[in-house]
Amino acid sequence: MSDHIPFEIQTEIIKNLPVISLIRFRSVSKSWKSLIDSSEFIVNYHVNCSQLQHNLFVRYVDAPELYEWNLEDENYLSILDDDDDSFPENWFPLIVPNSIKQLGRLPLMLGTSQGLFSFYNTPVPSNRYKQMTVVIWNPTIDKSVSVVVPNVFRDYPFDTVVGFGVCPRTMDPTLVKITYTWSFQYNMISNPFQLEIYTLSSRAWKTSDNMPRKSLTLTRSQASVDRFIYWLATDRIRKTEGDGYYLSNLILSFDMISEEFADIYLPDSLARLGNCSLTISEFRTSLVVLEINMVGEKREYCVWNMEHGVPNSFKKLFVFKAPETSPLNIHRVIGFRKTGEPMIDMLYDTDERNALFVYDPDSDHVNDIGIYGVGFPFLATSYVETLLLHNH
Repeated sequence: MSDHIPFEIQTEIIKNLPVISLIRFRSVSKSWKSLIDSSEFIVNYHVNCSQLQHNLFVRYVDAPELYEWNLEDENYLSILDDDDDSFPENWFPLIVPNSIKQLGRLPLMLGTSQGLFSFYNTPVPSNRYKQMTVVIWNPTIDKSVSVVVPNVFRDYPFDTVVGFGVCPRTMDPTLVKITYTWSFQYNMISNPFQLEIYTLSSRAWKTSDNMPRKSLTLTRSQASVDRFIYWLATDRIRKTEGDGYYLSNLILSFDMISEEFADIYLPDSLARLGNCSLTISEFRTSLVVLEINMVGEKREYCVWNMEHGVPNSFKKLFVFKAPETSPLNIHRVIGFRKTGEPMIDMLYDTDERNALFVYDPDSDHVNDIGIYGVGFPFLATSYVETLLLHNH
């Protein structure tokens, strides 16, 4: 670019370039490299750039048997997630970093936020406590950071859940670890909850005195939306007559800015279901609850949206299931496109292999996108390209 163009104008032009171009243009000049590598530019670019591209992240295992595959059978794809009818034409293989491969076969996804993904391994026993490793990965620029999560309890009456999100004020990747007791005798334990927070900028865990209510039991179904990390939870409520408790589903939210918890209550029809019939997810920058029901031999999903981000305000958006005449059955909903269409892992009744489908609420059709694999390894979620992690 001409030296006659003021650097301020060059900066305005650079701020609207795609991520891949920015990485390449760092070699143009020292001033451009210094600008693009700066923390201020990376945060402002992610928040303000109007050109952030949406992609669909997909993982599947292409192997002949459900429980017999190697790391080489795991496939990761990035698919351009636009509004075009040609979806999904533009597929690109993703190279998984060694840090994720070292987690072992089929690492579990903790969560995704602001274009970053977090994967973790199964905790390894070490005396009476355990630890696990979380890898935070930006697939757009192929950058990853590993974080050791210490003291991950899995022994009665204690359990540990870990949440992941990116704080929208600082764009700082954040892990939240909650250790709690799920014993009905929780009132006899002086400190049933322990809260620790890790931020990538500090590279350290800190404890916090802000705690959820003692009577809550948390699940590993979580989602990160805007400034909040959410967990599906169960409350143990003492019966008004007689002894004992009854269970009620709700959602626990953690504010990454204020570092405070809040309860979000569900409609009565959802609160009284077994929590194995519910999951939560992000949907068009909002929180949704997925209700799972069996209708005959077909699994049916109801999608409930938390309206306008207002807690305790849920509306049923749509219901879908596989056609009655089809050999397909829904195995599980594994994510949403940016358009809001669910990505569904569908099971063939006559085969052990699964296929990835997209459900169109307008036409009430499920569309095969041509990706096939074995059962539960399927992952699919929409994400934006970002520079986050570039300076780590």
